[in-house]
Amino acid sequence: MHGNCCAISNRSKMQILEQGQYVGDILKEQNAGGILASVSCYNKDLFNDNWHCHVNPHISFVLKGGCSEKKKDRYERLPGRITFYQAGEPHQIIRMHHSTHVNLEMNDNFFLQSGFAALTFEKTLHKTPDAQFLMLQVLRELAADDPFSHTSIHMLLLEYLSQAECWQEPEKMPEWLKKVYEVMNDRWYEPLTLNDLSWAAGVHPVTVSTYFPRYFSCTFGAYMRKLKVERALQLLKEPDMKLTDIAYSCGFFDQSHFTRTFKELTGFLPIHYKKI
Repeated sequence: MHGNCCAISNRSKMQILEQGQYVGDILKEQNAGGILASVSCYNKDLFNDNWHCHVNPHISFVLKGGCSEKKKDRYERLPGRITFYQAGEPHQIIRMHHSTHVNLEMNDNFFLQSGFAALTFEKTLHKTPDAQFLMLQVLRELAADDPFSHTSIHMLLLEYLSQAECWQEPEKMPEWLKKVYEVMNDRWYEPLTLNDLSWAAGVHPVTVSTYFPRYFSCTFGAYMRKLKVERALQLLKEPDMKLTDIAYSCGFFDQSHFTRTFKELTGFLPIHYKKI
């Protein structure tokens, strides 16, 4: 693994991070069946800006703060955003805010026993909002820190991967279903109807209704609510935005509906997530 990490890049000063190591400080961690879940924090003035890589693949979710990073190209990591790093993939932190991240790292033993591959993450991570919700549920288990937490984290990850399998090869998804996906993501703030989806996809409403849960692993309403909560994750970190304004901005009827849905999907009340 180390040799591979060095071979994929000729950049100088490459730092190789072992399991559980990050360029920030670890606040909390749980080891669960080949999975290491942790919360890491970073100081904007003391962060390590060397090129580095990790011996294991991992997912990192920005809880607050954020940073500018570079792999092949530079990109911004903002609150609510999630990033996947392959084992041995070089990256560099260019600019850092006071930042807190939730990490989920998987070793070879996990992939061997589960039958899943790291490529599943790379192909599916941004197809649906489910990965963000997974990381927040992991955070809740880390906060609980009881004898059941490590098993819960293990089960949460396996459930996510099982549902994500249908997104691994989008080229096998029917063309009409891709159109349904595009319409929902482009018009998430609208009260879409079955006829809207059917017309956009060019198929009968019965066809949409029959195949939708097979590919999306939920109902139409559940998926649209996921998209709205996903939009709320970043807005909740804006200090001047009130919960009522966020609820309306994300297409909820009122703050009460927003609060119930957010809690159901993430495990947190919006006000608690805002204060983390």
